[in-house]
Amino acid sequence: MLETRTRIVLIQHVLELTERSNTGRHAVAALSALEARVFGQRDVPLKVDDLDGAWLLWPGEPEPDAALPRPSTLVVLDGSWSQARKMMQRVPVLRSLRRWSLPAPPGRRSLRASPPGGMSSLEAIAEALAVLEGEGVGATLRAVHEGLLQKQLADRGYVGPHH
Repeated sequence: MLETRTRIVLIQHVLELTERSNTGRHAVAALSALEARVFGQRDVPLKVDDLDGAWLLWPGEPEPDAALPRPSTLVVLDGSWSQARKMMQRVPVLRSLRRWSLPAPPGRRSLRASPPGGMSSLEAIAEALAVLEGEGVGATLRAVHEGLLQKQLADRGYVGPHH
């Protein structure tokens, strides 16, 4: 398990929890400073009262001013793009956070469609931690993502001895 200085709050859409392609659960297993919370559970309010000063990873935003101190807490929305937009609409605190967009890594591959600059939760966390804590952390998480991608492709019959 990777130790990081940066606290990650992963907000998972309740419908994403059972998806085979969900990368958020692998981020939970890989990072010690990651706290998973679930959006959309009946009668369980989402805890958001501790996000002051946090930054939200969100594609398509301009780069924040380099003079700004980097965040100690990152919020990552884990779900499909329509689920992520729904979480943004329904949780006002999320809309108030400073947004941070990162370029997708070159040669990026994914099993899901995404908007320009969009990445899986695990990829976004890897890219953010590469900036905040060094390339070694990012490379470790990118390798976890690549392993997941290879397994999913093999499970679907897209790679293997006959391809």
